[in-house]
Amino acid sequence: MNHQRLTDTRDGWNLRFRQAEQRHTGNRGELRITQHDESTGLTVESLFAAYDGISVVTWSATIRSDRRLPVESMSSLNVAVPLSAAGASVDDAEVFWADSTWAAENNWHRAPLRAMGVVDINTVVNPRVPGARFALRSRSAWSTGEHLPDGILQLNGEHPTALMWQIEHNGAWSWEIGEGVTGLQVMAGGPNCDDHQWSIVLEPGVDFTTVPASVAVCSGDWRGAVAEMTLHRRALRDERLGHNGQDRSSNTLVIYNDYMNTLFGDPTAEKEIPLIDAVGTLGVDVFCIDAGWYDSTDGDWWTSVGEWEPSTNRFGDEGLAALAERIRANGMELGLWLEPEVVGIHSPVAAALPEAAFFRRHGERVADDGRYHLDFRCPEVREHLDSTVDRLMRDLRPTFFKFDYNTVPGVGTEQDAATLGEGLLGHCRAYVDWLDSLKRRYPKLVIENCGSGAMRADYAMLQRLDLQSTSDQCDPLIYAAIAAGAPMGILPEQQGNWGYAQQHMGDEEAVLTLAAGVTGRLYLSGFVDRMDDRRLALVRSAIALHREVLETQDSSVPFWPLGLPDFTGEWLATGLLPAPGSEGRTGYMTVWRRAGEQTVTVEVPAGAEIIQVFPNPKDPCASDAKPWRVQRVDESHASLTTTSDSPSARVFALRLP
Repeated sequence: MNHQRLTDTRDGWNLRFRQAEQRHTGNRGELRITQHDESTGLTVESLFAAYDGISVVTWSATIRSDRRLPVESMSSLNVAVPLSAAGASVDDAEVFWADSTWAAENNWHRAPLRAMGVVDINTVVNPRVPGARFALRSRSAWSTGEHLPDGILQLNGEHPTALMWQIEHNGAWSWEIGEGVTGLQVMAGGPNCDDHQWSIVLEPGVDFTTVPASVAVCSGDWRGAVAEMTLHRRALRDERLGHNGQDRSSNTLVIYNDYMNTLFGDPTAEKEIPLIDAVGTLGVDVFCIDAGWYDSTDGDWWTSVGEWEPSTNRFGDEGLAALAERIRANGMELGLWLEPEVVGIHSPVAAALPEAAFFRRHGERVADDGRYHLDFRCPEVREHLDSTVDRLMRDLRPTFFKFDYNTVPGVGTEQDAATLGEGLLGHCRAYVDWLDSLKRRYPKLVIENCGSGAMRADYAMLQRLDLQSTSDQCDPLIYAAIAAGAPMGILPEQQGNWGYAQQHMGDEEAVLTLAAGVTGRLYLSGFVDRMDDRRLALVRSAIALHREVLETQDSSVPFWPLGLPDFTGEWLATGLLPAPGSEGRTGYMTVWRRAGEQTVTVEVPAGAEIIQVFPNPKDPCASDAKPWRVQRVDESHASLTTTSDSPSARVFALRLP
């Protein structure tokens, strides 16, 4: 019989309760429920965990069997949607999901669930589980390379209710919404056989634990669910920081990176020295030298990476170490780009490491675009990367790494695995274990998570790493849409939005690109050494405002004054408000006009005073970007009117009553 594969299964129905136990440690409570099926020998131990005061539950399950039992799919999370409590029917349900591809991340959509394939077959006269479902999945190890592992279901009934879920895994995943005889169910989990060529054979002594997935439930609409998930992500990250001996100090750093719309991976001493000296006048904390610092082949480094030794021909007789000292002499710390999981096919490392170090299929190493993918289950791989990081820390003393991930290995590896998907899952878990060990060895080291932009922006990675590159998008108008949607899936304090102002830009364009980072994490780039005093003053004013935002950012939650961001919309808006229970009385709002009408109406907290703070109307550094006109419509709405025909953006402070 056709049905949703994991929302309603015979194996699930056959499980019977055995025991339950509770415990509470710190700010986290746990409930474990054990079930067993006598006919198959299957035992399932389900773990439900929640942080105090947050309406989010994290689900995972461990399965074992006292006899041989092949398993091809296992959900992490399976929720019966509370239709009756919401006074709603399936016809009242809306689904929210996000597409994500290179340079077009965080593209959120909403639609009636019935319009997305979950058709009404009348289960009264057809009392069987329908086959219709709305489902998304990932491929390979770019966990956010096609869609986000997040979704929202909004029930527009008598008592509006919203659910939001996220899969906290850096590899293959799937989720689906299906209709059963009694209502809706949401399933989320890691790899399965149909989509990812994963399976496992249970037998005595062999068990399996699913990847974690979390679900938020709240009254009201999708915005409340996102706020709860934001609090959960923050608590999840705090717990991991504590395990690894770290704190939130990285949240206050302002970082300059020489890549985007600037050097594009072609650093030399001649280019870097004037940049370093100019950036040093801005008051930033870190100067990151992006890709290319290891290249001794005049640009042909893509297929030869892996040794991570400083270039012998790019930085003069004194080498990269002299540039590092110059960065520190200018009051900044050194950052370096690194891509730990790959080795170029022409790299000496490719010959030095054993075959078990690489992803393999059909008896051969897997090569993608001239690169091999390392398998972090292999001890020699971890030793190679440990020694690489140790050497760089000793010789160059960076305090910041940008870990990139531009090459994916496909469906998996046959090396030491019964199925290809099992090999990929094992590597993904081994990689985050290595990140934990690295963080424990260097607790003050700050690491940015990058994957060709945000192709791996999940909370297996982001509970461990400090900052997320939100895109490689070079066009500030498109970047506005990416930045507006980013807080749906990424903590504001981890949301690294490029601000790449240039001297040749007009005031409006320079303000627009800098505004993208003010309420997230302002990730600076651009030819600062070519800027005049007026443009430098504009960049400094953005940094100064950003530092004000950072003071309260990690006790804030995101909001959207124009509703769910429309990726192709003419107007976009996002902002921050004090989280429930915090003492803050100031929020912030960034609004972009990309085209169309010059006036828009935004929703703000009741009685909030709206003050333009970037560009500061009293500061002459952007005199051609005239202040927008703000007119109160009612207690919770205001109209904003631009003063320019060209695309523009403004940042406003919201003083709450």
